[in-house]
Amino acid sequence: MDNNQLKFCAKGSRRSGWEFIEETGYLASLVDCLEIDFNYPHDRNFHRELTYLKQLRLDRGMDFTVHAPYLSGSLNDLNDNIRQETLRQIFYSIDCAAQIGAKIVTLHPALEPYGLRLVKLPEIELNSYKKISDYARKKKIKIGLENEAQTCFWFPDRACRLGLLLKTVRQINKKNFGLTLDIGHANVSGEDYLAAIKDHHSQIFHIHAHDNLGGPEKNLRQYHRPDPHLAPGRGRIDWPGVIRSLKKVNYSGYLEIECESREIAKSLKYLKSL
Repeated sequence: MDNNQLKFCAKGSRRSGWEFIEETGYLASLVDCLEIDFNYPHDRNFHRELTYLKQLRLDRGMDFTVHAPYLSGSLNDLNDNIRQETLRQIFYSIDCAAQIGAKIVTLHPALEPYGLRLVKLPEIELNSYKKISDYARKKKIKIGLENEAQTCFWFPDRACRLGLLLKTVRQINKKNFGLTLDIGHANVSGEDYLAAIKDHHSQIFHIHAHDNLGGPEKNLRQYHRPDPHLAPGRGRIDWPGVIRSLKKVNYSGYLEIECESREIAKSLKYLKSL
């Protein structure tokens, strides 16, 4: 077996109940790792599914990563109650990660509602990141701050530009706080993902792999979404270059295919062919 062989992961099922268990079983037949997303509907009544995931790990040696909630709440909210509840929900996702043996939790950076560039917001979100990092460290879990796709004025530069995200990582200055590099988001934002792999691979804990046509306008014209999350190979991302770059730096984490479940098998075959 090639010691430099890449490891593949898949975005887990977004369903719940028996549909989640059925789809998860299918995905587990394709890959050795799944990312479990603790957004709706996985933020409630998810105990049976968690029991199934723990058993899947015991029976098949399945690995998991976790995505912290991001559909609601705010890590830089000026309202203390909203911010504290947001932190509580993220702490809960870290607790769930520990339950299923996940070692990495991906975190979306804080946004700027209505594009308001309030001076206080960056300071508040840095404080939130530090609290999350400290909580995760106690569970022996790493936090990967994910670069967003710059699709509207709610997404500030510091949430999308890799150089600024790395600045945030340096400011937090914790060994368990690094990056989840989202290659699709980087392409939408016009960021050099190949240079990021080459220059900052030691700070990359996890990678999301999906495709698009580039800037938001191009995607909107064809797919009516600024960030369509296409299967790798269906857009304009340089996947051969990505694979070469990852192997060159001996990347040891997972390359997670983040597209529709029905496209995972074909995407996996394509990426492995490279």
